[in-house]
Amino acid sequence: MNAPLDKTIESQSTEKPVTDIASKKWDAVIVGGGMVGATVALGLGQQGMSVLLLEKQAIETSWKADSAYQMRVSALTRASEKILRNLGAWQGIENRRFHPFTAMHVWDEVTPGEIHFSAKDMGEPNLGYTIENDVIQSALWEQVEVCDNITVLLDHRLESLRLENDQAWLTLESVGEIQTELLIGADGAMSQVRELACIGLDTHDYEQCAVVGCVKTELSSEDTCWQRYTQNGPFAYLSMGENVSSIAWYLPMEKMQWALALSDKDFAEEVSKASDYRLGAVVEVAERGAFPLVRRHAEHYVKPHLALVGDAAHTVHPQAGQGVNLGLLDAAALIETVLDAKALNKAWGRYSVLRKYERWRRGDNALVQRSMEAFDWLFKQDASLKVIVRKGLLPLANRLTPIKNWLMGQALNGREALPKLAKSIGFQER
Repeated sequence: MNAPLDKTIESQSTEKPVTDIASKKWDAVIVGGGMVGATVALGLGQQGMSVLLLEKQAIETSWKADSAYQMRVSALTRASEKILRNLGAWQGIENRRFHPFTAMHVWDEVTPGEIHFSAKDMGEPNLGYTIENDVIQSALWEQVEVCDNITVLLDHRLESLRLENDQAWLTLESVGEIQTELLIGADGAMSQVRELACIGLDTHDYEQCAVVGCVKTELSSEDTCWQRYTQNGPFAYLSMGENVSSIAWYLPMEKMQWALALSDKDFAEEVSKASDYRLGAVVEVAERGAFPLVRRHAEHYVKPHLALVGDAAHTVHPQAGQGVNLGLLDAAALIETVLDAKALNKAWGRYSVLRKYERWRRGDNALVQRSMEAFDWLFKQDASLKVIVRKGLLPLANRLTPIKNWLMGQALNGREALPKLAKSIGFQER
């Protein structure tokens, strides 16, 4: 299941020399160097701002042509592609491994309804890209390494923080207090920054889990992402090229350990059944994992001199693959908000400035969360009335080509009020 590449990328040291960390006031300190945190760091650092990026451990940037497929994969939209291109990270993705998909097919186990989306029908080269999360993160960190305005600090635990009128202070283990105009929490769903800032969280347990990993099938995926709504929950094949697909298999929580405990042979058979053998039988499986599905939404994205982005601010049901895309839009919106304030000689950590970012992103993220819950509710196989609705809805939507293509265009290119980084290629220095 390994794919050839034209280029092998050698490992580089991630951490830059750390001197006098506590003696200066940083323009921004970012806690969390994942995909979203690294994006914010690049967007600010490449525009001349001093950025301190805190991460638990060095991010591996080496790549070999025969690297095994990773468990976690994201389906990136065109808007996300533009963000990464503007930051110089897309070339690193192309030098590793990625796959454009050109169609999406959705069908229902109980009814004959189905809907097909095609890039050709929309006049687009593709509908997005399936990319391993490690590939995206490595490509971003290659750019972090060469940005002189970003200092990386590894493995220093955040102990406390306090927000004052003119700045934020955070205390790091073995370093002491650090001052910054803006502290950014990009430290994931269990965000310590959010907790230390006493920001509440609205949560909803879907009582489902997602089983993920890559598999090889008898038949080619035909550059298509396939999603089937089953009695247990949605099942999806995300095309990784040729006969390799990433799976996203949603099951009741009580089945999570069962799925993980299956032998490779039995797992392959169960995946084949869940997909209704749409790509033939699964003939090979790679490493797999699973995680519970919980909707989270921070009650506030910002406080004076503090902002939350990505999973620290929100998590969403992953059935439409919007989680990483929403996080990258958060990053782009915060970058633009900060740089606009800086250009006007405003303190970009002021609450009134950061509220613009919160108003910009919180409503959009909430809309996507609720939309995913509506899909989850509609396609649960638990009521005859919903079956009747689905029986007519999917064929009708498939026939209404203009509406179908508009919906896909919204998912592909993003909704209104996109940040500049996500609109076009060529983000100019200010």
